[in-house]
Amino acid sequence: MIIQEPIQAAIWHCLNHYAYSDAIFLAERLCAEFDSDESIFLLATCYYRSGKPSQAYTILSGKKIVSEKCKFLLARCCVDLHKLSEAETVLTGNVGDLISSSSCSSFIETIISDYGDSAPFALQLISHIWWRSERSHLAAEACRKALYLNPFLWQSFQDLCDRGVKPDPEPTKIFKVDNLENFNKCLGSNSHVNSTPLSTYNLSYESVNTFNSTPAQKMVNMSVPSSNSSISSGIQPFTPDMNNAKAIFVRPIGRKVKVINENAYSPLTPSFGVFPLENSDNLSVCSSQSMVLVPSATLNETNDQKFISKRSSKPVFSQSGNTSNISNLGTQQITMPSSPMSHVVRRSSRIITNNCSVKENTKSPNKKFASPKSATRKIKSGLVPKKSVFADITEKHPKERGVVEVETLTLAQQALNLQKKTTEGLLSLLRDIGIAYLQLSKFNCKKAIQLFQSLPPRQYKTGFVLSMIGKAYCEQSDYLQSIKYFSEVKEHEPYRDTLMELYSTSLWHQQKEVALSALAQHMTALDRNSSSTWCVVGNCFSLQKEHQTAIKYFQRAIQVNPDFPYAYALLGNEYLVTEELEKAITCFQKAVKLDPRHYKSWYGIGAIYQKQERYELAEMHYKRALRINHSSALIMCHIAVVQNSMDKPDQALHTLHIALTLEPKHPMCKYQRAQIYSKLGKLPEALYELEELKEIVPKESLVYFLTGKVHKKLGNIHLALMNFNRATDLDPKGASNQIKEAIDPTNNQSPLDDSDDP
Repeated sequence: MIIQEPIQAAIWHCLNHYAYSDAIFLAERLCAEFDSDESIFLLATCYYRSGKPSQAYTILSGKKIVSEKCKFLLARCCVDLHKLSEAETVLTGNVGDLISSSSCSSFIETIISDYGDSAPFALQLISHIWWRSERSHLAAEACRKALYLNPFLWQSFQDLCDRGVKPDPEPTKIFKVDNLENFNKCLGSNSHVNSTPLSTYNLSYESVNTFNSTPAQKMVNMSVPSSNSSISSGIQPFTPDMNNAKAIFVRPIGRKVKVINENAYSPLTPSFGVFPLENSDNLSVCSSQSMVLVPSATLNETNDQKFISKRSSKPVFSQSGNTSNISNLGTQQITMPSSPMSHVVRRSSRIITNNCSVKENTKSPNKKFASPKSATRKIKSGLVPKKSVFADITEKHPKERGVVEVETLTLAQQALNLQKKTTEGLLSLLRDIGIAYLQLSKFNCKKAIQLFQSLPPRQYKTGFVLSMIGKAYCEQSDYLQSIKYFSEVKEHEPYRDTLMELYSTSLWHQQKEVALSALAQHMTALDRNSSSTWCVVGNCFSLQKEHQTAIKYFQRAIQVNPDFPYAYALLGNEYLVTEELEKAITCFQKAVKLDPRHYKSWYGIGAIYQKQERYELAEMHYKRALRINHSSALIMCHIAVVQNSMDKPDQALHTLHIALTLEPKHPMCKYQRAQIYSKLGKLPEALYELEELKEIVPKESLVYFLTGKVHKKLGNIHLALMNFNRATDLDPKGASNQIKEAIDPTNNQSPLDDSDDP
């Protein structure tokens, strides 16, 4: 019979080192011996982590699973395989269709009760299913509860913002440590940072040397193992009884100790995760060792870690020659190396009291008590003491018992304060990013840009923040600035493919063929299984007027990710260019079904109706897009064009006035206003708009063509011919026919600008 736990440990060890085939092989051996939920879960996890969700689904669905972690993994596989109905059934039982707004709260409480520490992730998964099945009110409630339990779930916050649902409460209250009920929901019950009770944190810190930093710039960071969550691992690690935890200090043997002043933070210090202890002047850190709380009970069980020390304001590391003062150490304790027999601390280590300075082989008349004689005896390997070290000391010196208990309480309190401050630092950063992202989701782009740019320098220079700023400029139609920021993203994080489709769109608008071609080559070399890659390639061919090839690559992007609205929108635009209007409107409708707030698709549907001269429907869909992106001057311009086509010039001028208030130099809005002025006979106003427009777009042939028409109406034939000639020079093919019609006195109809904005 195979013992189960060592095999499980071996499997997780293979998974943690990405040896998936070995992990699968061992998991299959385990399943042959133990047909249990634990072994089935482990085998399915091996397949899922190796990128084979279909095999994991087959394993789990073929068994009668009971454990919640098996159900969660099965639901995850169903979502990946687009079996949303089955995923909902797995998570909710058979009551998914019966859940309403009134019963949603009780259902969520059931999920929390059943899934324990994994409840936030289960709620996030069920919210994804409800978003897709158009039950927005239920999905929003699940997202809010998931964030309440675990504010580190950024995707839930992002889903609320992207769907136009107001986060409740505001980001300033969501990302706040005081609102956390239990850290277990954030860090897992088996994490090194526990929260029940809060006074028994087992913290792990290690000294991290930053790049090119001096010893005085080393920092203390939290270390949380990644393989100890209740879902990811079936092995319960050794967890000491923290209720009996005692403060254990170990002098590192053969290691040089660095002393860091809490105020000596360098510019490289991160904006969160490092906080000085309260009432502490200096912080001693062993440069190559970790520091943890160690329970006294473990000292009875392991003969390899026999050590003890107490807080002191006197020098501690006297043997190593370090006499630096160390006060109020708080939770800084140093763990022995992971190797069992690497450094055995002898019991001859002196006990440090508040009034004594410890130096070996030095007698001091001020010592309260002498070291136990038994401490100098050699400890034979393989022998385990019958009593803990602390028990031995307190029995011989009862007066010290109260000192140890008080110090333990102080250490636990300082550990709690440090843990809270560290978490608050991260949540403060998430709060700032969340406020900026919320403004961007509301299309308050200028405010969002200011908020993102006010982030700490280290965070500002990350690909995520720079891409958000690039997206904001793209939404404002400021494509040059968008290209600038996306190029920085590509320089700093060449592996990032998120939002590269927007980068390619900005390059498309600026007609930068070389840069777009280079981006397409980079993306295909990076990841051919990314839908963003094929959107970039499609835009590259679209810019070269190879529309059929572009359509093929946009279809491939949809094939890679059928849930990507932007790919449908790009495909619809290509069909619009090739006059395949039925196919175009189908693509736009699929996009808005996936994302009801995808305003570009609503705009595309309006453009189709405008081409079909169904102006009422066109105006309705344009206004639907404008309700989503209320600051888009481009959408307002198209609404004005439609209103002018319906013989509503006054409404059109009012709409253009609002658009130009938002973007005073928007060229298309100024051109349309000049055209309406010309139609109404307000020729001086039209000439004024056109002269300003020449400064904004000096090489646009339509501007000179319209200027020539206005001069012709005013009787300035020589000025009209001069502008017509300039228009012909700029666009010999496009403008020649229109100029002939404008010069022909029998043709009094003004040409209509039917050009589509890309």
